Formats: sequence, structure tokens, C-alpha cells
Amino acid sequence: MKRDNLIYFYGALQGFYWMSYGCVVSFTALFLLDHGFSNGSIGTLIAVSSFLSVLLQPIIAGAADKGTHFTVKRVLMLLYLAQIVPFLLLAVFPLPKIIVAILYSLLILLQLSSQPILSALGIQLIQNGIPLNFGVSRGIGSLSYSVLTFFLGTLTVIFSTNCLPLIACGLIIILLLFLQKFPEMGSQQTIDLVQGGSITVLKNNPRFALLVIGIACIFISHSAISNYMIHIIKHIGAGNEALGQIMAYTALLEVPAMLFCTRMIRKWNCGKLLRFTAVFFVMKGLGITLASNLTMLYLALSFQAISFAPFTAAIVYYVSAVLGRCDQVKGQALITVGITVGNILGSLSGGYILQYFNVSVMLWISTLLCVIGMVFFLLGAQNTPNNDVQCTA
Repeated sequence: MKRDNLIYFYGALQGFYWMSYGCVVSFTALFLLDHGFSNGSIGTLIAVSSFLSVLLQPIIAGAADKGTHFTVKRVLMLLYLAQIVPFLLLAVFPLPKIIVAILYSLLILLQLSSQPILSALGIQLIQNGIPLNFGVSRGIGSLSYSVLTFFLGTLTVIFSTNCLPLIACGLIIILLLFLQKFPEMGSQQTIDLVQGGSITVLKNNPRFALLVIGIACIFISHSAISNYMIHIIKHIGAGNEALGQIMAYTALLEVPAMLFCTRMIRKWNCGKLLRFTAVFFVMKGLGITLASNLTMLYLALSFQAISFAPFTAAIVYYVSAVLGRCDQVKGQALITVGITVGNILGSLSGGYILQYFNVSVMLWISTLLCVIGMVFFLLGAQNTPNNDVQCTA
């Protein structure tokens, strides 16, 4: 296969991954509410599985960074193969709640753990001379997510929420077929010896550590909004169909920013762009908190285009610019750990706040934490050279 064809196959990986993510993670609350779970138990389930992914990701990343037996490709294949049986069990069989909880926690764990490895595969392609534009590939992921989630809310009404794991299973199988087309590149990526682990990376890069803390704080807000969007929507008088449409709308907003991310990085550099996104994460959270109808909610969510969207692409290039090549996968994993910690706290606190208080209280608290995260972003994100090869690839 021609090397340039790997660009298209990587775009396909992003597309099928984010569609499966939409089925599993974005519709977690809807699926579990339909299976008799309370808001508090849903928050706990998401938090536990996210916490386990925090423990697992550095281990996986360390193995992939060494590039010996567990190459990036092989790790990804294992993570995706492990999802097939849980998907089929949830889709086909009526299961006790405890089994549903265990299987769904496992799926969230595997989905989250594969994110940094998939990003690392893209950077690995760039380092091996493949002219990949990561922003465009990630934009394909958002566009695919947008198209699928637009219909998912309606599909759950027609076929019940059991259609979600079945659709996700089919997507994962297709993803594996594309992943098989990739060559092993571990020996080319690991030019330097791996030195230390993830904690060492943070100690040697204190500003990077501050940025990871900032990401965790901001994603408490982002997670609470995303995971409990169904409650926000019901609070203003809408239902399941609106959930799918809103998910599709926010994902579609991400596409232009991701497509033009490389141009933005050339003009602003990675660090400046990350600080810019932090401000608009706060604007989005505040807008959603103040929204009293569906129109205002859509307007507030429009800030997704200049917050989450450029952040997602820019952070991958930022890691490749500020960390050494021997720490690339660990760096991507640490960013995902920061996001996952935010997901844990956002899911857990959001679920219990909803159970004992209301949507407004949850949104105001999450917005305050988003402001704190913005401060850490401003302190931690350092400027990177505009002509850095990893930022402009």
C-alpha cells in the first residue's frame, strides 16, 4: 500500500472511533437511565471507569513508547478487540444491573484508554515522513460523530437504547479492518531510550504539569455538561431527539476549526492557541448556565467551535513540540489523564448534585471550576516555535 494512503486510513480510524465514542460515552446517561440507574449511580460508574483509565493509560503509554512487543498499532488492536464481546452482551441479552454496570464501565475504560494511543499513532505517522495533517483527520472524526449522533437520539426512541452497543460494535469491527492496514512503526519511533515514567515527565516539565491541572479543571465543566446534557435539555423543555441534534450540532461546529488548525498554529503557535481556547471554554460554560431556552442553549454551545475544537487538535501538536520524542506517547497519555480526571470529577459531582440539588447548581459550580482551569492554562501553556516541525506537519 502507498504510504500516502495511510493519511486516508488514519482519517477513517478517527471517524469510526469517534462514532463509537458517541454511541458509548456521549449517550451513557441516556442508556443507563433507561436501564434503571439513578443519576448518582451513573456518575459513580463513569467516575470509576474513568479513574481506572487514568491508572491504565500511563502503563499502556509506557509500553507503546518502548516500541518493542507492544507497539502502538498492537496496543490499539487489543483495546478495540476487547470491546466486541461486551458490546454484543449488552445489545443481545437482558442482563442484571450489576452486569450492565460492569460491562459498561469496561467499555468506557477501553474507549478512553485508546484516545491517547490513537493520537500517538498520528504523530508517529508524521515522524515517519507521512504528510498527515492531524487537524484534518480529527475533523473527520468530529464530522463522522456529528452525522451519527444526529440520528442516534431518534434511533433510541424507535429501537430502544439497546441499539447503541450494537451500532458501536459494528463500528469497532470496521475500525479494526482499517487498523490492520497500518505497518508496524515502533522501531522507527523510538530513536531515543525511554527515560523514566509519566511522573518524571511532569517533574521535568513543571509548566506542562500546570497545564494538565488546568485541563482537569476545565474538563470538570465540559464533562458535567456533556454527560448530563439530557438533564439540561429537559430543564428547558426538550427531549431525546434534541439530545442527538445538539450532539451533532456541537460536533459539526468543531470541524472547521480542526480543518484549519494547522494554519492557526502557524500563525499563533500551539501555546497561544491553547490559552485562547481556555477563555472560550469559560464563555461556553457561562452561556449554558444562563440559557433558559433551546435557542440560547444553541448559542452558548456555539463557543464549542473556538474552545474544545481547536484545543483538541492543538494539544496533540503542543505535546510533540514541548516534549522529547521518547516521551511522546506518555505526554499524550498525560493530557488524556488530565481530561479523564476532569471527567471523573465532573461525572461524579454532577450526578450527585443533580440527585440532591438541581441543574442550575451543577452548572454554576462547574463554571467556577472552569474559570480556575483557565488560570492554570494561562500559567502553564508556553509558547512554541511557529516553525516547529511537529506543529506545522
